[in-house]
Amino acid sequence: MTAAPDAPAAAGRLRRALTDPLPPAAALALLAVAAAARDATVLCWASVGALAGYALSGSV
Repeated sequence: MTAAPDAPAAAGRLRRALTDPLPPAAALALLAVAAAARDATVLCWASVGALAGYALSGSV
């Protein structure tokens, strides 16, 4: 039994989608904005710190 010919291409697309830095960065940015809107100061600064750490880690 062999894999379908397009299996490597599908695996490559899936791997790129899972390792794309945009979704986690966007989610953290939305969390920071939502926390700031609700006056959740600690959560806001925690999400801003997470964004900074993510950016400085070389993931972006």
